Amino acid sequence: MKRSILSAAIVAAVSPAVADEAPGTDSDSATLEPVQVTATRLSHTVDEALASVTVIDREEIERLQPRQFTDLVEGRAGVSVAGNGPFGKTSSVFLRGTNSDHHLMLIDGVRMGSATSGGASWQFLPPEEIDRVEIVRGPRTSIYGSDAIGGVTQVFSRAGREGPPRVNAFLGAGSFSTWEAGLGVAGGTGRTDYSLSVSMFDTEGIDVQDDVGDDDPDGYDNTSLAGKVAHRLDNGIELFGNVLYSEGNTEFDGFEDETDFVHAAMQAGLRLPVLDRWDTELAVAHSRDENDNFAGGFFSSRFDTKRDQLTWRNDVRLGERTDLIAGVDAYEDRVDSTADYDEDSRYNVGVYSVVRTELGNHDLEGSLRYDDNEQFGDKTTGQVAWGMQATDALRLRASYGTAFKAPTFNELYFPGFGNPDLEPEESRTAELGARYSASLAYVDVAVFETRVDELIDNRLVGGQFLPVNVDEARIRGLELEGGHDLGPWNARVSLTLLDTENRDTGNELRRRPPASARFDLDRRIGDFSVGGTLLARSRSYNDADNDERLSGYGTMNLRAAYRFDPEWSIEASLSNLFDRDYVVARDSFNDADYNNPGRAAFVKLRYQQQR
Repeated sequence: MKRSILSAAIVAAVSPAVADEAPGTDSDSATLEPVQVTATRLSHTVDEALASVTVIDREEIERLQPRQFTDLVEGRAGVSVAGNGPFGKTSSVFLRGTNSDHHLMLIDGVRMGSATSGGASWQFLPPEEIDRVEIVRGPRTSIYGSDAIGGVTQVFSRAGREGPPRVNAFLGAGSFSTWEAGLGVAGGTGRTDYSLSVSMFDTEGIDVQDDVGDDDPDGYDNTSLAGKVAHRLDNGIELFGNVLYSEGNTEFDGFEDETDFVHAAMQAGLRLPVLDRWDTELAVAHSRDENDNFAGGFFSSRFDTKRDQLTWRNDVRLGERTDLIAGVDAYEDRVDSTADYDEDSRYNVGVYSVVRTELGNHDLEGSLRYDDNEQFGDKTTGQVAWGMQATDALRLRASYGTAFKAPTFNELYFPGFGNPDLEPEESRTAELGARYSASLAYVDVAVFETRVDELIDNRLVGGQFLPVNVDEARIRGLELEGGHDLGPWNARVSLTLLDTENRDTGNELRRRPPASARFDLDRRIGDFSVGGTLLARSRSYNDADNDERLSGYGTMNLRAAYRFDPEWSIEASLSNLFDRDYVVARDSFNDADYNNPGRAAFVKLRYQQQR
């Protein structure tokens, strides 16, 4: 279907970001420990965080050459992915074995996701517009509110840095009649930093299901605009805004066979010093998750979510070793749909605080949040964490937290199906972890247990299937993550072991593999670089009854790059080297697998203007 024209001049949000080493910079020497802000809304290095955190910076994104966002996160510690095919098809990103809608997505601090289905549209995130990704594993509801039972993934759009304007551009093509292109500029003065870019991705894709619908490839296109600006005034006030806006079309098999989508995050605000030890930030935001569905070329249905958000955050330095963060965030979800929902809007107001203090070589952290929701009333959640610097290189940590997930509009109000008496799903999680970090290498290990109560499932009630609070789940796991940057070598390894159980039936949770692993290895050879990624996962089950078994598999991806000029480079990748046939999700209704791509090759020419 014909797409709408990309919106212009949208003002949006910015979150504090830390400048990383520029892509292509020689990193033979030790690099600074990555800084993250998602775990507590306060900047700490990954070593200092009292949570399990993975950071993927821009340099790593370009090195891995992903075609879609899920390529970046699949197989990372605690992460598993199940999609209804590649390239813009519905994707579930499970974190620590919890449901996909127990995993909160933020874009520059803006809450994302569909209020009707409850899940986030991971499949529409454009990798070329992303500066960094922070994955925080474990409950974060006491800081961010509903949905963060399994954790939070925050995506930061690309930002400018002080210096003259620098142009960047790329042009690529590959298998499945894929092409992509992009152009951007970024820079900064003493007071103003800015970045603006646009990118396009188009592919004919593959036939995502055999013997369902037609036999034609199911294509996907995405046009994205990203912009970010920050301006500092003489009195110390900083004004900021940014936008990440994507729109396009994705095709699939079935009665409804294509969707026009809009996926957008926008925010604007200001930061100002109130006192020497007190800074405050006020921001307004707007997000969209819109889907217009078509059947045989004719409009069929609409499910649009619009969310307005207001946040007020205060950072207070209580002493040399104690920090307090306190704030309020409020948002309203509005649903515009062809389905006649009994209710089409609801608000939520949350008040939260986080305190962190250092006591010698010990760190203590506590968070508490109160949410008032128009639909289900109030909910209070909290978390406590402890850390100890056992040696110069070894750090120990432990935490316990509670979380909840609000029912979706589909579960509450969908015509003929919704149950307005549903209660939120609730969880409690305990974790022990250790991190060994030397100048050029690190190893992080964590064990955890999560129990989720009041899980929502569809049951026969009075002759009708309705969503009800019936189930309890228990999830135990071990995560291992490590890496090193030694001379020309760069390596990352992740391993996840899960034991999931629906306590009501004794079955494993659907589409959660008990074991998964990822290994990335790259080497620089002068102006050349070569690398590969090995992904492996064990068998899982597609259905709650554990009748539909999904076999385990392993794939290997190769990549290479050559910088033939200080400002020009060419990249090439070969995915699924051994042309493996594998399945991560099935369509039980049509008794058909969702297909994944076989061997595929891609090339890209990249330009990055030097200062």
